[in-house]
Amino acid sequence: MIQVKNLTKKYDNSLILDDANFAFPNKGLVCLLGASGSGKSTLLNILAGFDSDYSGDITVCGTSISKMNEDELCAYRRDNIGFIFQNYHLLSGYTVLENIMLHCELNSLDEQSNVENAKELLNRIGIAEKASEKIENLSGGQKQRVAIARALISNPSIILADEPTGALDRRNSTEIITLLKEISKDRLVIVITHDQKICDFADDVISIENAKIVAKDANIQKENDSVQNLKTKPTIKVSAFKRGLKNFKVHFTRYAAVSLAISIGVFCFMLSLSSGNIMQQSIADFKEKNTAYNNGYIKAEDDKAVFELLNADERIENVYRQYKINNVSLSMGDNSKTMIEKYPMPKTTESMSYGTMPKKEANEIALTPSLAKKFASNISNLVGKEITLKYGDQSYKLIVSGIYNAGYDDFFVSSDVEQGFYTDIKDEQVYSISYDVKNFEDIVSVSQMLSEKEIDSKNAASEVGALQSTFKSLSRLFLTVSSMILAIGLFISAVLLVKLQNSRYKELGLLSALGFKKSTIQRILISENVLLSAMAAIFNAVLIGGAYLIGMIFDFAISVSPLQIFVSIVSTGFAVVIISIFASHKLINTEPAVALRK
Repeated sequence: MIQVKNLTKKYDNSLILDDANFAFPNKGLVCLLGASGSGKSTLLNILAGFDSDYSGDITVCGTSISKMNEDELCAYRRDNIGFIFQNYHLLSGYTVLENIMLHCELNSLDEQSNVENAKELLNRIGIAEKASEKIENLSGGQKQRVAIARALISNPSIILADEPTGALDRRNSTEIITLLKEISKDRLVIVITHDQKICDFADDVISIENAKIVAKDANIQKENDSVQNLKTKPTIKVSAFKRGLKNFKVHFTRYAAVSLAISIGVFCFMLSLSSGNIMQQSIADFKEKNTAYNNGYIKAEDDKAVFELLNADERIENVYRQYKINNVSLSMGDNSKTMIEKYPMPKTTESMSYGTMPKKEANEIALTPSLAKKFASNISNLVGKEITLKYGDQSYKLIVSGIYNAGYDDFFVSSDVEQGFYTDIKDEQVYSISYDVKNFEDIVSVSQMLSEKEIDSKNAASEVGALQSTFKSLSRLFLTVSSMILAIGLFISAVLLVKLQNSRYKELGLLSALGFKKSTIQRILISENVLLSAMAAIFNAVLIGGAYLIGMIFDFAISVSPLQIFVSIVSTGFAVVIISIFASHKLINTEPAVALRK
């Protein structure tokens, strides 16, 4: 059945097999005896198609497997080889029947026929009552019987058993080798062993001596039966998603831990973003309430050059000359106050007790406390009330926007109202110039420009500079903390996922041994990674929703935009996929024989 011709195999500089030749019979129990390191497993890996790095030729049923590619070797194992391992290589979390049915995914029979065949095998090997039992609940002897049933389910012509009794006591060892002896009546069973007692059951015993395959019985190779044909069955498309879903359920707890770790990391990152958003909103609210910070005031008698300079700067708007005015009256209800003289004053030097300074083009007015008391004993109640201002022939209905701290009677009005005061003034001496900086961020640079021109401007550059420095420091802090939290979450997730994948070498090695193609195994892992990604995204969405709910219950703000929520959920899934690809890369590309030994 199996012809080994001129086989030479080296590991680095060690010669394991040197021009070895041997012919295995079509059926019977052949024991491959020898100490560890003699080359037994190497020969078995070559016969199984795990190792193609050798010279010489291996023919099975008249067909050479030496020149087969990876997919062809998978088909060879699927249709012709059954494996029994010392450590069983059964999948934990699966039942006895599910472990046996794993190999059935690669055949063309319907599920019911496969189940019946599996139950018949279990009955034959004496553990029919364990069909629905989880593998981890079985004894060593029972596990090995399940492994034998899995090896037989595809009715292979060759059984390769690597130390099948190595983990068993003498009674169970005898039972298992007796069962293998029975199986060998109609197929070839090759058993690796170092136990001389096992060889007592063998039809033939061979060993590797001086890099040659040596038979105990010199006439063994002359007793071969007629050559059979190598089995070839149609390729069956495996449902990678179904297999991935099953694996995902089995490893659910571990996958949930990974998903939760990365979800918490991204969620904490989102909370940091929320804090940053709240801070940015606070900054925006500050700018909105403190529009006077954008105003500048320059006292100047000869203003032409200054006026032209301000108008020429694109960062500056609303430049106008200010004048002293006389006989301005304010009235509210029965109360009125006339100011004999009203001088333009700088807004930015004043602090607010209530409300805000008037915004431009808003028909607003801000009063000093002493002036406000002329109209109400509780001056805070004036904010939002209407007051009438008269100057000359002009009358304005203004809304009190705020009360500012000054120790004398005075007021500020919206810039459009103020400019209306000066419409008919022609030859009066200019008292000062008012201007507004368009953007809050340009206040400091405009002030610096004026200082370089030796122009004395009353503005809020020092306050704004301090605020901007604070804002930038806080922004950097939030970004740093957010990034660290996210990095920690990603690192923990990567460690958990790599650890999970590292525990699955034997599982994927088993799939390859059973005949699952590398591309199919990759699709199975991709299916699991997609499910893991979806779970992480759902966890992330639940955490964000829970945070909003808790925020509503305990009245604290969560400020995250819908776009940020969407990006966080998508990025969670994306991050899981990237980490999974990284964690799975080495796993997928590990040779089956190496994977099975891990």
